[in-house]
Amino acid sequence: MTPAEVERIKDAIKQTDAIFALEGFEPTDEIRAIDAAVLAGRVTRAQVIEEMRDFAMQHKTTDGFIQSRAWA
Repeated sequence: MTPAEVERIKDAIKQTDAIFALEGFEPTDEIRAIDAAVLAGRVTRAQVIEEMRDFAMQHKTTDGFIQSRAWA
């Protein structure tokens, strides 16, 4: 990931967090772990979405998702 891409993602994360904060939602530790992994280039957003969807379909929850990921 280029430095420009990292900055663009950081800006998108800040904007998303601000929008959710207006509704009273704060990022969870899991969301912060995903954001950190994406910014570090260990995983893409598309990969996270696919893996989380598959995990949720199999386990009927997202509890334990982050702990089960090598990239987290």
